[in-house]
Amino acid sequence: MMKAALWQVADLLFPSRCALCGMTDHAAANGGNAYCPDCIEKLSPAAINRCHRCAAEIGPYASSSDGCTHCRKRKFRFDSVVCLGMYEDSLRKALLGAKWSFSAVRMRSLGALLATARSAEIASQQYDRIVPIPQHWRQRLVRNFNPAWIIANELADRYDLPCDVRLLKKSQQTRPQKRVSVRQRFENQSGSLRLQDPQVVHGERILIVDDVLTTGATCSEAARVLKAAGAKTCDVAVLARVLDHSA
Repeated sequence: MMKAALWQVADLLFPSRCALCGMTDHAAANGGNAYCPDCIEKLSPAAINRCHRCAAEIGPYASSSDGCTHCRKRKFRFDSVVCLGMYEDSLRKALLGAKWSFSAVRMRSLGALLATARSAEIASQQYDRIVPIPQHWRQRLVRNFNPAWIIANELADRYDLPCDVRLLKKSQQTRPQKRVSVRQRFENQSGSLRLQDPQVVHGERILIVDDVLTTGATCSEAARVLKAAGAKTCDVAVLARVLDHSA
């Protein structure tokens, strides 16, 4: 009762604002979502026809059994991708704001939206473990948090799965992907990840988590390492799918 009363007083003195549109009349307090109902609808649109292999939007009648025009020529080590939406408009704005915020509340809210909006796709796969993409220790010195860790924890809570944030380690610092040409990104990530405890993933169905997927190079390298240790399948969940021309 005391905690509830304190939250009510805090709401009066410091009204909660939607992190996207600035609207104050919404229930973001007490651990709620950082976005108002209208913005939540914009950020988590109804599922449309997406490429099963890379999650890019495709035509309503197009088949993606062999990939789509965005991924057909690429050799991914992961098996499929699910995303909240394309990296554009409201989702792009929300993701950029969350990524550079001092607080992880916005990123946590986006992770919760991914868990809710794509529950059918994620729950149906019966994963054994969730593994977020790690940051190099030098990155952690200048970043407030690792977005992949926050998103992965939200998914783990929703689906009651173990979230192993220490399993994958960034063994070498690579050049930021946005500073490397699209053709060089797979080479840039090659050999950059290693497993701390390889035997635990043998025979498991793994869900790899990151904030965005552009070329798929980072997640593909993670899947390569996990499958080399005996993982049965490796799928990917991200907030946004970035097409190369938007990177």
